[in-house]
Amino acid sequence: MDWWDVLALLGVALLGAGLGMLAPWLGVAAAGAALLGIGMAGAAAAERTARTRELLDEAKGGGG
Repeated sequence: MDWWDVLALLGVALLGAGLGMLAPWLGVAAAGAALLGIGMAGAAAAERTARTRELLDEAKGGGG
């Protein structure tokens, strides 16, 4: 579990908690949705970077 997974998990928890509240639900839910989006975007970027690095290593001939 990396940093992006933790952010996404926190986002899901805050989103669920915010939607379960009666009065201040909008702020907590919005913060949770923002953290979830940041976590998912960061994880996708990290995966894309790792895949690009792997493809470059294979192109160089060091794919061992």
